[in-house]
Amino acid sequence: MNCPAATPAELDLLTGFLRLHSEDGAPPTPYWISADTLPETVRRLLAHDHGMTATLEAFWGERMRLTVLHTAEEATSLRRHVLLSGADSGTPAELGLIEMYLEALPLAALFAVRQRRIPFGAILSACGVSFRSQPAGFLTLVADDGIARLLRLRPGDIVHGRATTLYDMEDRMLATAVELLSGHHPR
Repeated sequence: MNCPAATPAELDLLTGFLRLHSEDGAPPTPYWISADTLPETVRRLLAHDHGMTATLEAFWGERMRLTVLHTAEEATSLRRHVLLSGADSGTPAELGLIEMYLEALPLAALFAVRQRRIPFGAILSACGVSFRSQPAGFLTLVADDGIARLLRLRPGDIVHGRATTLYDMEDRMLATAVELLSGHHPR
């Protein structure tokens, strides 16, 4: 899958995301890589045009539970730092940051987003909003103490992720996201 280069906005989102989770103020350095250099399982989980929540639920064989770590709402957007974990197993699946564009969302989705209980992709599906994900780039980094703690990894473990933008079927931008996989597998 060929992806366009990450935009300055996506790079700023990624840098801010990594800085927020860095416990010593020096975030890990992300390295942009092509989809074909990702390990096979990671590539199946990241290099696609559908929602990450549904992809993770299919892979894990269980619903994803949302833990909101931080949220900030501005006039036109709401930004959430989240952890998705298996609802039954409790195993972390993904650490993410998503910036949702409020004007593009139907009222029911907007209400659910503000409730902070359900992953964004699940909200869109429940509200009947068809969407696609357009990855802007794939990345790898070495987990620092903060990311390792949240994903239940060892500091120094390799983490893979992506920067992506979600669009509705009329090509309206719904959200921009950075998603880091935990690397754990279902039992």
